[in-house]
Amino acid sequence: MQQLRSYFSKLIKLTDQEWADYADCLVKERFPKKSFLLEEGGSCDFIAFVTEGIFRFYHEVEGEEKITAFFFSGDFVTNYRSFLTGGPSEHYIQVLQDATIYKISKKDLHDLYDKHRSIERLGRLIAENLYLMVAKRLDAFHSSSPEERYYELVNRNSKLLQEIPQYMIASYLGIKPETLSRIRARK
Repeated sequence: MQQLRSYFSKLIKLTDQEWADYADCLVKERFPKKSFLLEEGGSCDFIAFVTEGIFRFYHEVEGEEKITAFFFSGDFVTNYRSFLTGGPSEHYIQVLQDATIYKISKKDLHDLYDKHRSIERLGRLIAENLYLMVAKRLDAFHSSSPEERYYELVNRNSKLLQEIPQYMIASYLGIKPETLSRIRARK
């Protein structure tokens, strides 16, 4: 839980009481490799902080998996669209490596927002950071080559190369596995 508090401290300073109230709402959960945190059609009523493990966020199009995100230790994982709307998820969140998360429910989070203005501000700052990440990824698809997107991903977490199958990385980059092989060979 210290990892989460350190993350929060980079954004805003919570008092000990605010942190204690937040921590009281967290549920620690462990997931084995290949299990699902969320499946298509389910409603996402939580936000989770990854303390260990890797997750992939994907949907299926005509039987083909389209990976849109990876989440590593130190990241928040959720289907934010489903979280905000209460509607069904069009995506899966699958565990790629045994994982541990701290999860907070939507209800508990909203209760904390009502109780502590600083936690509400923290939530806004986290949402803004997540938006910037998504916007950066969209921009990269329009202005960067697959090779540039690959190296940006490697710079984000070099363990990726050892832990995630090549076909998943290729899907995330929007390329074929053969193209990824050529990119890696040019190192």
